Amino acid sequence: MKKIFTTFSLIIAFFFAASGQTLVTTNTLNKNVVLEDYTGIHCQYCPEGHVIAQAILNNNPGRAAVISVHQGSYAVPSGSEPDYRTPFGDPLAAQTGLSGYPSGTVNRHVFMGGITALGRGDWTNSSNIILGQVSPVNVGITSGFDSLTRELTVHVELYYTGNSATTTNYINVALIQDHIFGPQTGGGAGNNYEHMHMLRYLITGQWGDAVTTTTTGSLVEKTYTYTVPADYNSIPCIVSKCQVVAFVTESHQEILSGDVVDAIGGTNLYVGDITTSDSTMALGHPATSTVFSLQANSNLTGSEPFIVKLVSNAPSDWSAHLTVDANPYPDSVAMNLVKGTAKDFELEVIPGDTSGFYSYTLEMRSVNNPNAPTKYFTVYVLSNVNTLLVNAAGDGIAKQHQAVYVNGLLAAGSTYNAVMASDLFVRASHAAILTEVKDIFYNVSWTFPAFTDPEATALKAFINGGGDVLVAGQDIGWDIMSGQSGSHGTTATQDLYTNYLEAQWIDDGSTANNKMVANVSDSVFGMVATSNVVDVFGGYMYPDQIAPLADATTTFYYNTALSKISAIRTVKNGAKICYFGFGLEMIQTTAVANDVINRAWHWFMDYAVGVNENSSKGNVTLSQNMPNPAADQTVISFSLPASDRISLDLYDVNGRMISHISDGVYPAGTSNVTVSISGFNAGVYYYTLQSSTGKLTRKMIVVK
Repeated sequence: MKKIFTTFSLIIAFFFAASGQTLVTTNTLNKNVVLEDYTGIHCQYCPEGHVIAQAILNNNPGRAAVISVHQGSYAVPSGSEPDYRTPFGDPLAAQTGLSGYPSGTVNRHVFMGGITALGRGDWTNSSNIILGQVSPVNVGITSGFDSLTRELTVHVELYYTGNSATTTNYINVALIQDHIFGPQTGGGAGNNYEHMHMLRYLITGQWGDAVTTTTTGSLVEKTYTYTVPADYNSIPCIVSKCQVVAFVTESHQEILSGDVVDAIGGTNLYVGDITTSDSTMALGHPATSTVFSLQANSNLTGSEPFIVKLVSNAPSDWSAHLTVDANPYPDSVAMNLVKGTAKDFELEVIPGDTSGFYSYTLEMRSVNNPNAPTKYFTVYVLSNVNTLLVNAAGDGIAKQHQAVYVNGLLAAGSTYNAVMASDLFVRASHAAILTEVKDIFYNVSWTFPAFTDPEATALKAFINGGGDVLVAGQDIGWDIMSGQSGSHGTTATQDLYTNYLEAQWIDDGSTANNKMVANVSDSVFGMVATSNVVDVFGGYMYPDQIAPLADATTTFYYNTALSKISAIRTVKNGAKICYFGFGLEMIQTTAVANDVINRAWHWFMDYAVGVNENSSKGNVTLSQNMPNPAADQTVISFSLPASDRISLDLYDVNGRMISHISDGVYPAGTSNVTVSISGFNAGVYYYTLQSSTGKLTRKMIVVK
């Protein structure tokens, strides 16, 4: 027999302040993600959705929960196959508007098309949007289990930091189970597929338990007691492998926030956090200190001991340490924290010569509450980088193919490189740490949406600042410009496509677009050998056919008849832009892919093509330095048609900026800048003049 009992109490904020320890904090927090994944054992592509869901969990510890709902025709068992369905699946799916599998809802929010159902490619970006939104309610959970009676007790606390948009909310408590091995089409495991986050039961019923006090300062506490059966549909329920998800909805749709804990001894007690009033991203330099000023805060009553541990993916020539009360700690530090009193401390990062973009994560845990979740706080440092590879975050497909770009850049001689996901690229743009990045290789691969609005805005800002960009991936044009069902075109992304990539989308493409043939008259790519363009996506090949707009020119075709254009390039306000209607991972011949990257990078870096051709632009001229070659000092002359702010920078042969020569407003006419080069090694260097009309580059030679 199954039993469900509830108890209820409501405490207004005045009493809450004096009531002692609670699970939740009264601080305003952002929403957590609750992803409901609609799946089935006969769904071939559902395992791809499972991978994406797990990545969302892995990338957002303590901020996300996944509920896998086996439902629909793909979930119907055949013969002796197990039945993973529940009575709740079909009604849940009915309110999503889903039309295919796997589908999922992220906080049951409507992101597009008037329905909550999303294809798997949209889960990651939609989750990032939710994670950035403020929640009006904080959700606390504890869970306990009596193994003799199989009685599960779940205590839920809600604290409203703001007014809910509706007067009635609903607490939903779901029992899910991990590590259930059984059949699954796709995934490669046959009848031994490991099913995770599987919905076993909704303890609060189909649509939850009503909460009618949803105003700022309200604390709601409810306890649910449920007798867990030994099995559901003859599939054992092993409670040690179960978790409890609790979340709050407005009506039966929008999920405000939620969390997940272990079914046995689980808690999400909010022990405290680490905060900063500064940016969590910084531009560093080799052998130069970068300091993050931080505060540790306790949410536990009285004085409590904590451990803060430092974890990083940085290479060995980078160093970092914590400083607390003027004492350095390289790996971890113990702190006694008092609720309401922030503890100031510092994280110092000193990059080495290795170029890159690296994270430093602080893991904060309560000594006296070991079952409480660890709190995570991450900062990032970019150092010694001029070439950035950006992977479209989406469903992770782009990252799977990043080696094509990494290896191609290394083969080209580019060594000052870094890699980041597109969501972090947006944050890096906002943090203004990309000022020393000269070019970006943007790997869309086959990602939906190809660009979110924030990603498109960040990329346009980079181009507007004179940065060079290569964008490659199939279905970019279809996704942005087709307007068809399932596409993601917006005003911002269409502006990027039309006015920055300067492309016209012609056709979705097919396996007939199976070659990459160079436009022999193109000065950058004309000598690239022909290669096949192949399907690397398991039967999904949609290389976009495109056409150049405005000042863009054709660089590659799909056929020897030269009737279908596959890639173009252009220059916008001095920024050089390449766009490929297919992913570079689809180039069958590795040597050809490397040659494409090599030629694009050298064009961006002004080494092989057009270095001294761009001596004037918009009546701005940049003259050859005199003398050249030079040993001790040289003079750089430039002419402006009107007073303008300029930036004059010196780069080495690898494109690394080694000297910021001048930055300021210069008058109309000719100006001369004397540059001391006595401390430079002999070799080839490049100097760049950036003005409001664009960017000009020339080469200088230093001798000893």
